[in-house]
Amino acid sequence: MNVSCAWCFWKFLQSNKVRPTAPTLTQDVIGVDIQGKGTLRICMFEDRINICKYYDARTGLWLPMPLNWEMKIDFVRHRIQQVIKALPGLVDQKEIAAALRQCNYDPDEVISIYLTIFGDILSEPHKPTHSYPDSNSFRTHSEKERVIEELQKKLQSKEKEAEDVLQKNSSLSQESQHLSDVVQNLTSRVVKLEADKRVAKEKLRSLLSHPIDPNAKANLTVSVNPQHLQQVRGLTQGLRLSSKKLRSMVYDTLADMQKQLQQFRAETQLMIQRHQQEHRAVQELQALYHKEASERRALHNKLLELQGKIRVFCRCGRQSDSAGSTGCLEVPLDQELLLLQKGGKRKFIFDKVFSSNASQKQVYEEILPMITSCLDGYNVCILSYGQSGSGKSYTMMGLKDNPGINIRSVTELLRLCKERENYTYMIKISVLEIYVESLIDLLSENRQTEVEIRGQGRSVTVPTLTQVEVKTEEDILNIMEMVGRNSHLHSNEANAESSCSHVLLFVTVECTDPVSGVSTRGVLTLCELAGSERISKTQATGQRLTETAAINKSLMVLGQVFGALRSNSLHVPFRNSKLTHVLQPCLSGDAKMCVIVHVSPDVEDAAETLNTLTFGTSIRQITLGKPPQNRTQIKTTKAEK
Repeated sequence: MNVSCAWCFWKFLQSNKVRPTAPTLTQDVIGVDIQGKGTLRICMFEDRINICKYYDARTGLWLPMPLNWEMKIDFVRHRIQQVIKALPGLVDQKEIAAALRQCNYDPDEVISIYLTIFGDILSEPHKPTHSYPDSNSFRTHSEKERVIEELQKKLQSKEKEAEDVLQKNSSLSQESQHLSDVVQNLTSRVVKLEADKRVAKEKLRSLLSHPIDPNAKANLTVSVNPQHLQQVRGLTQGLRLSSKKLRSMVYDTLADMQKQLQQFRAETQLMIQRHQQEHRAVQELQALYHKEASERRALHNKLLELQGKIRVFCRCGRQSDSAGSTGCLEVPLDQELLLLQKGGKRKFIFDKVFSSNASQKQVYEEILPMITSCLDGYNVCILSYGQSGSGKSYTMMGLKDNPGINIRSVTELLRLCKERENYTYMIKISVLEIYVESLIDLLSENRQTEVEIRGQGRSVTVPTLTQVEVKTEEDILNIMEMVGRNSHLHSNEANAESSCSHVLLFVTVECTDPVSGVSTRGVLTLCELAGSERISKTQATGQRLTETAAINKSLMVLGQVFGALRSNSLHVPFRNSKLTHVLQPCLSGDAKMCVIVHVSPDVEDAAETLNTLTFGTSIRQITLGKPPQNRTQIKTTKAEK
């Protein structure tokens, strides 16, 4: 490359005083969906720009410089640093160099364009504490956070308006009730006056109906005082006038009140319609907020998956029915759990927290994306951990009418295989029980046959384990019934039915694409650990004591393995127990890992609950690395060629 090209281009920029002509529209306007911006109008323009070229001595031509070469020129590098200094959040130098090309190497124009597009987001430096799939993904996250904040402000404003409307509606209802009471009182007075009027008419009619004796009339004429009679007449006329006025006033008042009631009804109906509209607007805002939050959670989960982090869920069991039992757990948020202690509340953070009211379907749907990745050739491990009686078996096995993760997972894999008709699938199941450091094949007809672990490096297999192919849901139910019948279950003081062994369900999914000749193999490991219990609490003796000691030892080694992985220790004690030896591939980065810790809300189990929560939060910090995809290319035969 001719090194003089940079100097020539610099002189050309200095001497070129004529700005490029106005851009010319060359294509129709189209719409493009941009995440965080919505649908943008896009159009291609024809424009004159400066191009950096170098002289190629071999061809004798001036050729455009590649972007990587151009970034080595001093004046281009200087302009890139100018843009980075003004926009600390823009860290992709190639993107800056490409933008400089489009803007005739004017850094001020580049800065102005990016500030116009992204606002003050780029004024903040890129935080290295956050991990993103690429160097500019933080823009999308920041934009989503800004959108969520705006939606939250709109939601608060609409809720306040709705509250004002409800208060006004309440005051109108009270005023309407008061006017109704006034009308009722006036109506009762009119009724009473009408009754008095009827009584007076009856008395008058009775007096007129009796004949008057002339002698009595003479006596009456003599005895009546004309002055008193005149007063009575005046009072009667006054009463008649008052009665007419009162009746007219009552009718006018009733008419006014009816008009006011009609106005109040119209205003109330209008306010109800406005309230309904605002309620719908609030619901739409809530839906948008939940959608944005779901997308953000999905991006976070995808990031954890790319980083190979262990995802840890927590599920709270149901409170016991014993008298005087009170709860010691609170779930204020989807990712937060509070443990109530004598000294106050202690907070624990997980990737997802399920309250005691969470259904089997809700728990399963949260891990469904990990399970279905087996079809693409990834290994997946779901680990169920917790004390006896906390709900591990319910989560993994479930009930006949409400199955758990085991049956739901295999059923979903069968359904997806049937949908993909162009691929060839085979699903096989094997079940291994670890009882007192002995391996037992639960699907073998002869359970006395010894099962051995064979390993080479990080690869660990159990070659003699029985594999049963499943094609229907009935096959799954038969296998699960056989597992429940053959596994070791005993009762103790802590739990009426307690598992005294670890049970590992292996689901192998083999897929072949006959067109491309690509074959994938994924293994789903569903592990239900035995309950972690103190020997003093279980009151075990004899064989039960031996079983409890073996369980506690294997769980202790599992904790040591997680501790070594968390501290990046050179030696990880996988071989110290059969459980960790079998799980070595899953714990070495060859599988997507999810641990579901189960806790009891009863106060008498607070000590075991604290241990389980501490264990769960400690393994949440472990990064195993991105798991590989088990994908192979099948060799084609000569006939196929």
